[in-house]
Amino acid sequence: MNILFTSLAGQDLTQSLHYVRVMERMGHKVFRFVLAHPEENLTRGFAVEPGYALETPLEAFVRLAGFEPDLLLYIEPGGLLPRGLEKAPFPTAAILCDTHTDLAIRLNYARFFDHVFLYHCNYVKYFTGHPAGFVHWLPYACDLELFKPAPDPQERPYEVAFVGQLNSDKARRRILKAIGQKYSLNPQKYYLQSEIPGVYSQAKIVLNMPLADDLNFRTFEAMSCGALLLTRRIANGQELLFEEDRHYVAYSDEQEMMDKIAYYLDYPAAREAIAAAGLREVQENHRLEQRVEELLGKVQANPGQGAPLRNYSQAQVNRQYAWYYELMRRSYPMPDFALVKQARAKKQPWLPLLLPALRSVFRSIFR
Repeated sequence: MNILFTSLAGQDLTQSLHYVRVMERMGHKVFRFVLAHPEENLTRGFAVEPGYALETPLEAFVRLAGFEPDLLLYIEPGGLLPRGLEKAPFPTAAILCDTHTDLAIRLNYARFFDHVFLYHCNYVKYFTGHPAGFVHWLPYACDLELFKPAPDPQERPYEVAFVGQLNSDKARRRILKAIGQKYSLNPQKYYLQSEIPGVYSQAKIVLNMPLADDLNFRTFEAMSCGALLLTRRIANGQELLFEEDRHYVAYSDEQEMMDKIAYYLDYPAAREAIAAAGLREVQENHRLEQRVEELLGKVQANPGQGAPLRNYSQAQVNRQYAWYYELMRRSYPMPDFALVKQARAKKQPWLPLLLPALRSVFRSIFR
């Protein structure tokens, strides 16, 4: 299949790099296009790659690809939505992730695409703007050539490992401080995706503390690396894909979490048996290749036009793109306004920079 693919530049906050690698390995032809990097991504060590202007039309990417596309696939966050999606002569699809943190934004994104695939099953019911058969639950999965146990499974120096956000979560910081005082814990820092398999494959237990009711990356990554997954007991789809105490273990509160950590470190045979069963389960049923096959199969089985955008008037289409451009300008401001923002952040004179920026906006509209 010929696939136009758009995602975040540098790719390190999304599964997109794994999807591209797996799709190409499966024999699909992929042309990927991105926006230029926002400054904060460059400072975090993301891979550097060229990007395109926010307003680039769809036909430009078709010409650049050099093939007739069978599908346009967007994986959030931060991909480029080219102008003209409402007239695309081929199906369009999106994989949307953070429905549990900002549902309204994802409902707006969904309007651009024929098929919508959601990582979190609890939110499918909210996407009512599409015809039946165009909104799907598609859980995470791992590229098992990257996420896999270490060559020597006995060499797991971390008794507990955790990778996740800490800045705005006092409870997480408090729990991890307590764990670190009793057990060997991996350094708590920002990890690039290429570094995460090395952490999990060196851990006896991977602790998962979901932000809400999300079924997140960590669930699949931990099991793929042969560690025991300890996650919160919630009805988020994990109970449909896996069996508690067979493939993973769970907690309902902090005391149960600490008790489970102590127990499974004291009884390595029990820990390793569950970890091995979890690894077998993801190897058999939750490979990223299987998710790609499922996604492409659902699009091919129902290639109709499901995107609400396709039925909008031109005025409505313009308003939908205006919403998207406003959203993206938060991370990708125009150069003159980016200069104003930078000067303010550094407590430098910025008011003299504002007037030229405003003049440039009015000139671009009224010239």
